[in-house]
Amino acid sequence: MKNLLITLLLSIILFSSKKVLAQNIDKDFSEILSNYHLSKDSGIVEKSIDYLNKTQMDYEILSSIVTGFYGAVFLNDEAIKKDFGNKITLLKKPKIKRLMIFLLSSNIDTVYSKAKVSITLNTMNWSSFFATGNTKYLDHIIENIQYVENRTDRNLFLAGASAKTSLCANSKKSDSVYKYLNSLIEKKPFLKEILENDPKYFQNEMIDILKIQRENRLWN
Repeated sequence: MKNLLITLLLSIILFSSKKVLAQNIDKDFSEILSNYHLSKDSGIVEKSIDYLNKTQMDYEILSSIVTGFYGAVFLNDEAIKKDFGNKITLLKKPKIKRLMIFLLSSNIDTVYSKAKVSITLNTMNWSSFFATGNTKYLDHIIENIQYVENRTDRNLFLAGASAKTSLCANSKKSDSVYKYLNSLIEKKPFLKEILENDPKYFQNEMIDILKIQRENRLWN
């Protein structure tokens, strides 16, 4: 159980961690995605298609990353959207192709408005932030911190715990994340704890709460 939960949390912060993914292809692509809002890599479509055809990443994690990233890119860049649409037949995996067709015809903001609060939703918002640099996606993650106090619904608690952990981790690795969180401290003083601690602190906090809940036969 512990390893599974840590894996889920790590999936959220994979963009800024070079040690999260074991395979070089996944590490390389995570670097491309995490820097896209800064570099606007002109070869992003070709690199994405090549990666999506080769990766063995779990589909659930991969789809949340792709949804957040390309949903936001397509909303902000009509040229990239058109380019991907013209090359979509190059995708070899049916599930990925169906997902991309959906994203090409959808508005990611509408998708977010209908999505349930979850670890996956945090992953999607991180993907959207690193795709665009738009801090509204960080605001979505910050909003989910409140659920860390939930002791009834485990999924909501994990959404809150993953929000804190990923914000902490990415604030250490991304100047833009750190500066934005720091700018909000006066209005949101709870962010001070996130900026001053290590991600491991919040991971351990999460594990301890889960253990207590299991011991009380609440979350098995």
